[in-house]
Amino acid sequence: MYAPQFRREIEEPIAGAIAVPRDVPLIVTEGNYLLVSDQPWAAVRELLDEAWFLAPPEDQRLKWLISRHELFGKAPDAAEAWALGTDQRNADLVSTSMDRADLIIDTSILGRIAT
Repeated sequence: MYAPQFRREIEEPIAGAIAVPRDVPLIVTEGNYLLVSDQPWAAVRELLDEAWFLAPPEDQRLKWLISRHELFGKAPDAAEAWALGTDQRNADLVSTSMDRADLIIDTSILGRIAT
């Protein structure tokens, strides 16, 4: 089986980029839309044995996104605009699907554990 891979440097998914041998006992995947109940994503949830939803505090989510965009070449103002525009629309949609998860992880606790 082959799985897609998102290539951040070109901001595009590449179909069949990752070979998954038959004997692999566990596959961990991530994706913003995997729990969305709209088509074509609605069918994905039934294919997953378990789904976890990571729920960072909004300020931390934005900080991470802006930093990632800067790391991949966007100027700080462009990175912030992208995070507050396109990324925010995606976050709004994805947040509506969190009730389809088996577990919701509040990542704000991770900062308290690390310190």
